[in-house]
Amino acid sequence: MERVWHILAGAALIYVTYVMLLKKWDYNSEAKRQEHKDKLKQEGLSTCYFFIPPYRLLLFNILSGGFFYFYWSYKQWKAIISGYKNTARKPLIGGAWIRAFLGMFYFYPLAAIINRTCDYMGKKQMLSPVFWTILFWGGLTAACLPMLNVFWRLVGAACFFIAPFVLQKHILLLPKDLPPIRWRVVEMMFVVLGWIGWVGIFMLVKHFWGIGPMFK
Repeated sequence: MERVWHILAGAALIYVTYVMLLKKWDYNSEAKRQEHKDKLKQEGLSTCYFFIPPYRLLLFNILSGGFFYFYWSYKQWKAIISGYKNTARKPLIGGAWIRAFLGMFYFYPLAAIINRTCDYMGKKQMLSPVFWTILFWGGLTAACLPMLNVFWRLVGAACFFIAPFVLQKHILLLPKDLPPIRWRVVEMMFVVLGWIGWVGIFMLVKHFWGIGPMFK
């Protein structure tokens, strides 16, 4: 256990050093700030996002066993695509359905667009999208590995749930006035569908392979 913490501490130190070395500190002049904003516009920003309270997103993700993430991903990409702009005139490839269905693989582009928009609008930025993508994928992998004990799989699940939560918190910083955020029936339906999906998976695994170590 002690070695694991040493490894994690070393990885965190390496990442912080990497970020500090790459960070540009010369945005003080107006010309530099404008140059930076032009670069952000060229890489791509969005004027539209899906709004949901971050703690509701976290709760529904946990209650649905992660299935709610696909609904959230679809709603975010649908909004982002409708408001996407870049000066390079490069459209986003793939619609909202494809990006939601392959939501795990589109987490980094989603985080990158949100972070660029926060940067462009002078709002508080997240840590690097690379960091949150690693946390998201690392958490998902750890949560699904049957050889890990329950504690580390729960830590992995927590990382998987926290990453979208952080993205949503920063999205809510973007508008000057938040629109009304109501409870939606479809959101609660996705929670129920998540339970049905996991029960179905459990029954299939039990039927074909018996209850393996993942379910002990």
